[in-house]
Amino acid sequence: MKYLLNYILIFVLVSGCSQPVSETNSEFDAGMAMFEKNKAIADKTFNLFVAKDLEGMMDLYMEDLIWSPANTTDSLSKDAFREGMMGWMSEFDQFEFVDRQYYPGVGDNFVPDGSVRTYGTWLGTHKSGKQTVTKYYCVLQFNEDGKITADLEWFDLGGVFDQLED
Repeated sequence: MKYLLNYILIFVLVSGCSQPVSETNSEFDAGMAMFEKNKAIADKTFNLFVAKDLEGMMDLYMEDLIWSPANTTDSLSKDAFREGMMGWMSEFDQFEFVDRQYYPGVGDNFVPDGSVRTYGTWLGTHKSGKQTVTKYYCVLQFNEDGKITADLEWFDLGGVFDQLED
């Protein structure tokens, strides 16, 4: 009898703590579907940057964009983002973004939320002819319409300038 009560107690505790499988799977599947859609937009954004199509790139971002570039902890505006991208494009003759890897971001419930985490390596040819290689990571967040609402970036900005000085 003692063992039967223990088994019943364990069953009640375990079943009471879990969500129904269909609910969890449908949330996960919906989150992964949003991630796949937004991953294609993220990839397009990087391709537009490489092609130096600033206007095409800007069309993929919300007007009230939150941009957190690698060189500050501040949140900057879309106008500052445009200016920053123009600076990179004017200083470098060519870019490549290689070894791209895309992963889903997750919410508090550890279910994909549609955001896209991107890892890769930027290869650049500066207008001086010098080559740069920079590891890169970013998180892009999207609204329901597939526009980028936040662009949070991490890379070694000082390392890029060091490569140009050598």
